[in-house]
Amino acid sequence: MQEKSPEKIAALLGQAIREKVFAPGAPLIQEDLAQRFQVSRSPVREALRILAAEGVVTMPPGGAGATVRRLSLADLTELYDLRLILEPAIAPLLVEGVAANQVRELRQRAETMVSIDEVEPWMRANFEFHLALYALSGRPHTEGVLRSLLSAVQPYSLENIERLGGRTQADNEHLEMVDAIENGDAPALAELIRTHLASARQRLIDKFARDSEQREVDPLAMLRTPGGSR
Repeated sequence: MQEKSPEKIAALLGQAIREKVFAPGAPLIQEDLAQRFQVSRSPVREALRILAAEGVVTMPPGGAGATVRRLSLADLTELYDLRLILEPAIAPLLVEGVAANQVRELRQRAETMVSIDEVEPWMRANFEFHLALYALSGRPHTEGVLRSLLSAVQPYSLENIERLGGRTQADNEHLEMVDAIENGDAPALAELIRTHLASARQRLIDKFARDSEQREVDPLAMLRTPGGSR
């Protein structure tokens, strides 16, 4: 078998998780993944450990029984609250000494997203846009923390973009963020980031609440899936 590095496998699995190819709660069976990647189990196990460290996979000791991490409402709220603390705070770093070519690249990313029709490639471009934004801080440890937070919420952000009407607002705010960076306006950038995150957070919290309420009032919930509540 041709070996792929654990890092490459982790990157591909991470993308699949962000785009809900593997939905929250889905099992990640090492034998199955090894066959799909045409590798031995060893690099798959290491890839799962990388993703567990990033917080997107739940992995018991030994590696067997790994699953895509399923977030509770409390988890999702905490992750967005952390982003709301950290991301606006780096706004001054994003405008200090930014090069013209970096602004052009970021603007091109934002403009390209507006023209993307399908949700999955848009979400992929959104992930890359935010990573490019974090990279402007010049702080690799901060980038790593923010990447982990973004990766953890991305499968749920997909709901915001696909069904909750968040895409148009996101596209507009991305372009406005680039304008603020180009103008060297850190306070405006911080406020845009704050609004961007707070809007998505509220939509997702409201959806969690609606889904929870629906489950509570449905007397036939245990009959809607095979095997009932067992």
